[in-house]
Amino acid sequence: MRPGLRTLLLALTLAGPSCGKVPIYGVNAAFLLADAAWFAEEETLFVFYDVEAEQGLGEPSVIEITYTTDDARVDWTPINEFEPVHTHLDVNCGAHSLCGSMSIHVPIQPRNVDIRLRYHRDGQLALGADAIYNVKGLGRPHSKRSLVVYGVFDERNEWVQWRARHEFPTVVNELAERYGLRRAFVVNEQRHGTSEIDSGTGEYGYGSECPDVFPDMGIPQVATLERAVFNDEILPLDASDSSLVCAQATVTDAKGTFTTGAIAQKNPEVREAFPVLRSPVHQATPIQFFLAPCTRVISAEHEAMQRQRLFMQNEPTYCIDDWNSAGFVNGLVVAFRDAVEAERVNGRDMVLVVAVNQDETGVSEAVEEALLQVVPDERHRSSPRLAGAFVLDSDSRGLENDELAPSTLWCPSTIPLDELPDASQRTCAALPDLPLLDLGPFSFGSLQILPTRDAYLNFLDDYSDAQAGEATSLVYLTPEFATTAQHTDLGQYGVVSYLNGEIIDTLPEHAFSFCTQEESQAFVVRTARMQNPLFKLWLQQQCAQGSVPQSICSVPFQEMLDLSAIADWQNLAGETTYEIGVFWDFPFLIRMEYEAVLAGSVTGFGLSVPFGFASPAESFYGTPMWLEDEFYIEPARTQCERFCEHPTFHSGGVYHVTKPFRSTYAHKCYL
Repeated sequence: MRPGLRTLLLALTLAGPSCGKVPIYGVNAAFLLADAAWFAEEETLFVFYDVEAEQGLGEPSVIEITYTTDDARVDWTPINEFEPVHTHLDVNCGAHSLCGSMSIHVPIQPRNVDIRLRYHRDGQLALGADAIYNVKGLGRPHSKRSLVVYGVFDERNEWVQWRARHEFPTVVNELAERYGLRRAFVVNEQRHGTSEIDSGTGEYGYGSECPDVFPDMGIPQVATLERAVFNDEILPLDASDSSLVCAQATVTDAKGTFTTGAIAQKNPEVREAFPVLRSPVHQATPIQFFLAPCTRVISAEHEAMQRQRLFMQNEPTYCIDDWNSAGFVNGLVVAFRDAVEAERVNGRDMVLVVAVNQDETGVSEAVEEALLQVVPDERHRSSPRLAGAFVLDSDSRGLENDELAPSTLWCPSTIPLDELPDASQRTCAALPDLPLLDLGPFSFGSLQILPTRDAYLNFLDDYSDAQAGEATSLVYLTPEFATTAQHTDLGQYGVVSYLNGEIIDTLPEHAFSFCTQEESQAFVVRTARMQNPLFKLWLQQQCAQGSVPQSICSVPFQEMLDLSAIADWQNLAGETTYEIGVFWDFPFLIRMEYEAVLAGSVTGFGLSVPFGFASPAESFYGTPMWLEDEFYIEPARTQCERFCEHPTFHSGGVYHVTKPFRSTYAHKCYL
């Protein structure tokens, strides 16, 4: 037996003097579909059927129905002997199936509707069905008739295609088509206008009134027996700002013809909210200082490594023998500032690069004190500016002053990458372009690119200088800030920069769609209302009451909005201007090319040295934010300018009449 099918096991009595009862064994026969529906408005009984059997079905097999009304009884009658109201095509459902449809004029509501299969029109062997029967009474056409007519627009909102849709209680539109039902319809008197749909005519607007004040477009009538037909002419130019086209739609039924209103709603008109943002990132000029004792050498190997990694082989030593004298810090501050000002005239941003070769407690603290007087004030200046400082120390002490943390990267790392991979706020995290990088017997974590003196010397004792490798290039990348740039600090999380007046222009009635993508996390927007104290207070109250979307309830405190929440904000506040901000996790990024010799083979790779980051699973914008020439924002944000309350097509070409743009795509991707 087939799972899910009722199996037939019948006993057939063959009438005749020489015949007794002959058993007929199972033929695995069952009705897959046996549905009937009667529509009072059309005085029509519709029947749909689909039956399978492994044997016995053939040309002589027929579907029969029976029903009664208040004035007649129709005994079992082959369905193809009725005069059809509509067109029903022959349908081939397979070698072991019999399927199709029929429409019968029945003026009075039928009762006791049954359906069965007779294996042979002249025989008595039959299979009854548990028929499903529904009745549709009198009422408005959008809900009480078996067919609705509506229109859709092409992608450019210039051509109208008129469609017919079957509306049966248990048989969906596509299934009715599959079982051969075809309906003729005619559309004429097409007009355009801006009226809203009558809420009493359903989603498709079938049965709506077409106002006489709407101008007639003069488009000839269209007619078809198929599911849909395009107008022969494009819409006139004066219909460009009209939201819909309404017309008179005529369909045939058992009583003759029926005419009522039908509408076609324009598709939401969308555009890229802000197509592309030119990257402000460029190479910064390193201002180099090599700080070390001048009267002694702590470790020649370690000093050589520091100079090689930072490309300071020819940089003179800034002597730190008197690091604990009263004027040391002030002298270092003056040296830093003089170097910055001397380079500023060349017009490029700068990074202060400091190698500290020391073995005494207190030296690094003095360097940190000097940096504190130079670096933080420069961070948000317009270019040319000092973007920040990079320090390569002799040990892994790390930064001790929180004020320096947003602008100064202090290496080596305080926590080895291979010892605690999920440590929060790792410093000096060297990240290879190939995350699972293995160099011979060494993992990336053990092959230290920017090591402490002790770690480097231990490595040399165990292996060799060639295996420790060397840097082959080193660049510092930083965003360039115009004089109009503004910044919002987010503490240890980074900064948002509003670069050069990049805005999204909109109107209160506009709407947005959002597509999630990695790069979109690096952008935010702000508006005037987000910074308005009274509006912020009102919004805080609404958030406390839970009456606004949760996606925007952090806005009063941060005065900015993530791209993913812009649709909710627009629906709430109806803004006209969104200023685009770029989120930077750190003030500059170090890019290094590196080579190591293992087993006689040179292996090269690239790596980034960003500031500390929370976890490998969290976002790191080093690649999309620092290495691209352009930031493409349009996949993340689509702006609807007109007809935003109208239904939409999705990318598969299916028309979703119950899914308007504004409410459906606020957090979904409209393609």
